[in-house]
Amino acid sequence: MKAQRHKNKGGRNVIQGRGVMPGRADGFALVSTRPFMFAHGVDPGTGKIIDVRSDLLDETMKGKVLVFAFGKGSTTGSAWLLETIRQANGPAAIVNIETEPIIVTALILANRLYDVEIPLVDRIDVQAMQLLETDTLLRVDGDAGTITLLGGHSL
Repeated sequence: MKAQRHKNKGGRNVIQGRGVMPGRADGFALVSTRPFMFAHGVDPGTGKIIDVRSDLLDETMKGKVLVFAFGKGSTTGSAWLLETIRQANGPAAIVNIETEPIIVTALILANRLYDVEIPLVDRIDVQAMQLLETDTLLRVDGDAGTITLLGGHSL
């Protein structure tokens, strides 16, 4: 499925993907151009990215829209992401080209165990991913499967 791009009534760029996890969140994008690993790649106590191979090394995901093409790593990635969320250091939302069950499992458990809703949209094509830049304000709507570029940059 190829993501569709269009402008909404307000003239904002909207990317249509597939809503995987429900909910809606606004946040500044934190974009990786590489596959992302939660297991041993994130410090759950801070939300800081500690994977030395990551292009997001030393960035913090807390409250951001975490954008990465694909996940990588072991099945323990679910536990690492879940613990990061439990400690209130998780992302506001996640966007992928194609998500994986490891990530979805953590988000389902976070919702069931901690009543935390983190929307996830995937099936975003490479061209659409290139529209998403770190520090751009995004709205992720997991119910509609959309990412809206709200513009602006964080300071």
